[in-house]
Amino acid sequence: MHLFILAEKNKYMRRTQLKILLVLFFAGIYTIVRYHIFGPVLWQDLPVFTFNKIVIFSALILWTINGQNRFRFIDKKRLLNLIKILVALHILLSSVVIKPYYLKAFFSPEGGLSLTGNLTIWAGIMAALIFFGGKLLQLGQPQRFFYFTILVASHLMFMGGKSWLHPETWYGGMPPITLISFMLVVFAWIKAVRRKKT
Repeated sequence: MHLFILAEKNKYMRRTQLKILLVLFFAGIYTIVRYHIFGPVLWQDLPVFTFNKIVIFSALILWTINGQNRFRFIDKKRLLNLIKILVALHILLSSVVIKPYYLKAFFSPEGGLSLTGNLTIWAGIMAALIFFGGKLLQLGQPQRFFYFTILVASHLMFMGGKSWLHPETWYGGMPPITLISFMLVVFAWIKAVRRKKT
């Protein structure tokens, strides 16, 4: 019996690892093709600028999957820890690429942050505060989820919302990562509301 349980645990662990690898692979291929093959991003920017996009795109996909009960992960806490690592890495990488060279819309002609830059960074910082420090703020799980989804959706909308309604500007006709991520957040929120009602 013990060997059977151990075998099942190893099987689910392998499935978990496979799903994580598939998510990372999809996020990586999509981002590289969109920004480097069809877009104007230079290959020299792949290790930091593009990798940053891959990291947070993967984190949001995994976060959405982690909230769905039909995905049988052996240990959702471990997956959540991986997501936290990815989010922390995104914050670190973002602090490096917040420059006019990478994010022109974030800066005003005078050299300071534009309204778009201020709102995007503010929403991102607040989302990170809820994600990492929600318990310290004495917020319950439903409150943390509500505030986090609203702030992440706002962060994404402030950052890329202007391009969402202009498909002709999409590199290779591929939807922006901010739009896909926004839809994932909205999907997770809708599923959570439905579960609460049932």
